[in-house]
Amino acid sequence: ASWFWPPSPYLYFGWLVIFLCAFLFWESWQVRPSATLKVGWSSVSCGVAGIGLLFTFQIYQAAFGLKPAALVGLALAVMLVVTANLHYVFGWKGIMKFLFPYAFILIALPMPSVVHGLVVNGLQHQVAFATVEILEVIGIPADLAGSVIHLSSGPVGVDEACSGIRSLQSTVMATLFIGFLMLKELGLRIFLFFAGIALAVFGNLMRVLFLSYQAHHHGIEAVDANHDAAGWFILLFTIGGVALLSWLLGKLQTAMEASPRPGPSRS
Repeated sequence: ASWFWPPSPYLYFGWLVIFLCAFLFWESWQVRPSATLKVGWSSVSCGVAGIGLLFTFQIYQAAFGLKPAALVGLALAVMLVVTANLHYVFGWKGIMKFLFPYAFILIALPMPSVVHGLVVNGLQHQVAFATVEILEVIGIPADLAGSVIHLSSGPVGVDEACSGIRSLQSTVMATLFIGFLMLKELGLRIFLFFAGIALAVFGNLMRVLFLSYQAHHHGIEAVDANHDAAGWFILLFTIGGVALLSWLLGKLQTAMEASPRPGPSRS
C-alpha cells in the first residue's frame, strides 16, 4: 500500500495508520478474551474464502499490474484470513475484539478508480453547485459549468484538491479511531463518524466560497494568494470541530453511564 501513498494527496497519512493500528491492537490485547484454539466451520470457511480470493487477485495483479482494485481485493482476502485465525484462537469474542484494529489499515488503501471517480466528481459538483447558490443569495452573479464557477472576474475551478477528498479521508480516519477508543456506544460512534464527514464537507464548502468571494472582489489572482492559507484554516477548523464533538460525546456517554437505570416496576 505504501507504493500508493507518496503520489496520493489524500493518503499522506498512510504510515500514521500503521502505528495507529499497532496502538489499537495493543489496547485490545490488554483485555483479550481467553484462548479457545478450536477449529470450527466459521474459521475454515473464512480461511478457504480468503485463500481463494488471494489466489484470484494475485492472478488479476499478474495480468493488469498492482492497481487500486487489486490492492483492495488482496487486502479483503487478508482480512478473511485474519478473521479465520482470530476465530480459531479466540472464537467470536476475538473477532469482535481484534478485527477493527486489523481492518483499520483499510482506511489507508487507495480507492478503486470507479469509486474514486464517483466520490471526487460528486464532491466537486456538489461543492461548486452549493457555492454558486450561496453566491447568488449574497448578490454575487455566478454561473456553473461542470465544476467550474464563472464569475465576472474569471473562472474558479473546483479541482480534485478543492473537492474536499483530502480532509474527508483524514476525517474518516480520525473519527473511526477516536470513536473506537473513547466511545462505547455504537450509536455515538456512528454519530461521530457522520458528523465528522459533515464538518469536512462544510469546511471545504466554506473554503471554496471564501476563495470565490475573494476572486470576485480582488480579482482572480486572489485565489492563488489565499488558497494555501484557506486550506490550512479549514484543516484546523475540521480538527477542532472533531475534537470538540468527541469531547462532548464523551461527556454525554459519562452522563448516560451515571444516570440511574429504571428498575422493574412492581404491581
